[in-house]
Amino acid sequence: MDSESSSVKKQIFSVSLLSICLVVLVSTVQGHSRICTHCCDEVYPGNGTPAYFLLKGEKGDEGNVGPPGPQGERGEKGVRGDMGIQGLVGPEGPKGDRGEAAPRNPKSAFSVARLHPLIGNESKAIPVNFDKEFVNEGDHFDLESGRFVVKYPGIYFFTYTVQSYLDKFIGIQLMRNNEPQVILYANSVPRRIMQSQSAMLKLDASDVIWLRQAKGARFAIYGNQDVQITFNGFLLYPDF
Repeated sequence: MDSESSSVKKQIFSVSLLSICLVVLVSTVQGHSRICTHCCDEVYPGNGTPAYFLLKGEKGDEGNVGPPGPQGERGEKGVRGDMGIQGLVGPEGPKGDRGEAAPRNPKSAFSVARLHPLIGNESKAIPVNFDKEFVNEGDHFDLESGRFVVKYPGIYFFTYTVQSYLDKFIGIQLMRNNEPQVILYANSVPRRIMQSQSAMLKLDASDVIWLRQAKGARFAIYGNQDVQITFNGFLLYPDF
């Protein structure tokens, strides 16, 4: 009996010891279910992430440039910014080409006289010509024809003086081309009297200025060496 009892006790002890070992083993496995406690410590450092995931490798080769993407939509116009401060004065530019010389102040003037009488023509009005020259700046006046040809466009002043013939009328017109501008007129009187007329005209180049005596023998002017008949004109302001 004693021998059987002892054998039974040994079996119970063995079973108990085996159970304890199983419990310890199960606990150990559950506590290290994710890693091995021997060869994997370097792989799993303890935070559950493989160590080779934490190690930075060498930089790879640069890839090829990709194709440009499609152009985006035009953005809205921005708000205009404040005006900036004035910039510095730039450097002096190169010297320009030499300009053309300014035109000289044009000169045109005349003063002439007639030293003998002029009797009117019954069939037509006649020009007054002259035979004495005081001034002819620019040679724009012709004594023989009694005509002044405008060289420079602008404003001109003209004046003329005559003496009446005994018992004759005075009828002298200042002409621009073929158009009368002003007239000097006086009735016949039994004595000689001096009369004058003047005008300021705006003229174009090639205009012709002259004096015309009215048609008819009743019109006449008197002149001699005392110089009673004169005609004068000059440029005041050129148009350039």
